[in-house]
Amino acid sequence: MPVYTAPRNDVDRVAFLLRAASTGQTDVDAGTPYLSQETITEVSALAASFDKSLSDISTEQSARSREVRQRNEAIELLATYVRDFWEVARRRAHRLGQPAEVLTFYGLPLDGTSPNPTRTDEWLTIAANVVRGDAEAALAGYPAMSNPSGGELTAVLTAAQTEANEAATADRLYDQSQEQLAELRTQADQMIADVMAELRFTLRRKDPPSQRRIMRTYGATFEYLEGEPNDPDDQTEEVVA
Repeated sequence: MPVYTAPRNDVDRVAFLLRAASTGQTDVDAGTPYLSQETITEVSALAASFDKSLSDISTEQSARSREVRQRNEAIELLATYVRDFWEVARRRAHRLGQPAEVLTFYGLPLDGTSPNPTRTDEWLTIAANVVRGDAEAALAGYPAMSNPSGGELTAVLTAAQTEANEAATADRLYDQSQEQLAELRTQADQMIADVMAELRFTLRRKDPPSQRRIMRTYGATFEYLEGEPNDPDDQTEEVVA
């Protein structure tokens, strides 16, 4: 006997709810109700909320991807400026015979080896320390850096921090959308189960093929065992091996 299969993904869940609400209302209006008006109203409201949540999460995902890309580009530019800053600091120290200790103002060890950060927060912290160190070096009597200057690095750092903040905000919004969708998914699964239970009760006096035929008009799908013939009204159902 064909076996009912509940929706397995969010698109199918929404499709079931929308069809159940539409068919249910049509049948009520025609005087042959298989679902109560209360159930239809609840299904319709949940379908609208679920459909909107799916749309929202798609929008948030797109926004998140855009913000992450822009953040990565900004951090890459910041890293380039910081590395250039370090390179100029090393060259100037060598050219002017400055003590190795001057390199520590810019976050470099005495041997001048460049750090190799990999995370956004590391680059932001290092860049901020370099800017602060350049100012401290000037107070200590060393000439301010140029090409790039501390001001140029500050501008790039500010832009990178802004992009990092916007990416973090996009992450939070996307996570919130995911949480909301998860809650609605649970509600949808329960609502679909309730619809099927109500249909089974309402249709209990009809023969099984008639029950399945009507249930299909409400969005239900059925699977067949291998070699089992399809119902006459159903020629497109999935076959289970």
